Amino acid sequence: MGMTGGGIRVVVCTLGPKSRTVEVLEELLRAGMSVARFNFSHGSHDYHQETLDNLRTAMSNTKIMCAAMLDTKGPEIRTGTLVGGKPVQLTAGHEVTITTDYAMDGDEGTITMSYKKLAEDVKPGSQILCADGSIVLVVRASRGAGT
Repeated sequence: MGMTGGGIRVVVCTLGPKSRTVEVLEELLRAGMSVARFNFSHGSHDYHQETLDNLRTAMSNTKIMCAAMLDTKGPEIRTGTLVGGKPVQLTAGHEVTITTDYAMDGDEGTITMSYKKLAEDVKPGSQILCADGSIVLVVRASRGAGT
């Protein structure tokens, strides 16, 4: 059964540097934008506040209402410092120990991470995604807090 007639249609537009001016927002509203998406993974809060102010002005100018969707940045776990401040090369199939002990510097065999409850939240078979998911670590064992 296709979408015909009086179905509800929602047009979501992600706002960015080229689509955040009042003029462009007015064009988007006239073209049918019904939800403006703010991607908080990029840009500062001030940047997004200015964009929201522009959207409000555009809605006032056009008399067209639009919802604002705030796509908030999820939690990030940071890795600690590395020996000599130099990057390390992880090799597929090799084991690496992850610790939450930030007093030590990491290397090819040990990586420090900022999430203190990591050892409690993972179990054998769990995946830890690094570098926005481009590196996948599979948990073999967890020895408890501080490891």
